[in-house]
Amino acid sequence: MKIIHVVPVVLAVALAACGTDKSNQAATDGPATQADTSMDGMQGMQGMDRMQSMGGMMGDMSKNMEANMQQMMGAGADSMQAMLPMHRQMTANMLSEMNKQMRDMKMPPEKDTAWSAAVDSIRNDLVRMPEMDGKELRSFMPAHRDRVMRLMEMHQGMMKKMKTG
Repeated sequence: MKIIHVVPVVLAVALAACGTDKSNQAATDGPATQADTSMDGMQGMQGMDRMQSMGGMMGDMSKNMEANMQQMMGAGADSMQAMLPMHRQMTANMLSEMNKQMRDMKMPPEKDTAWSAAVDSIRNDLVRMPEMDGKELRSFMPAHRDRVMRLMEMHQGMMKKMKTG
């Protein structure tokens, strides 16, 4: 795959990820977050409402992440290294969004050891990857992709479980 073919797609994914993160920050940092803690009886309902509105956003983020992972897997070592900063930012944004959703749903992630271990593994990946040369990164990426996909599946399952009660 030539880098010329990858650049427009990578740019579109990066822009989508940046837009998602900024719009979500305004939605989660304002007075609505404070209102969630004001009345115990309303917490679950407000969390459910927020989860439904964020579900579409997380779905878009998941689709973007899946597309990004496919691009990374199809890229050569040099292209993969060039795409790495955008991938790291996108992955960090995804982790942040997932953690916000968990907090909004009153689901403490630290109580789920599988969740915590998966998040920690991905964070460790993000720290290690910039130090790798192209060949190392290329051989490392399948395991990283598997961890990211597994975390997205875990998150989706937790959100469905909360939605159905």
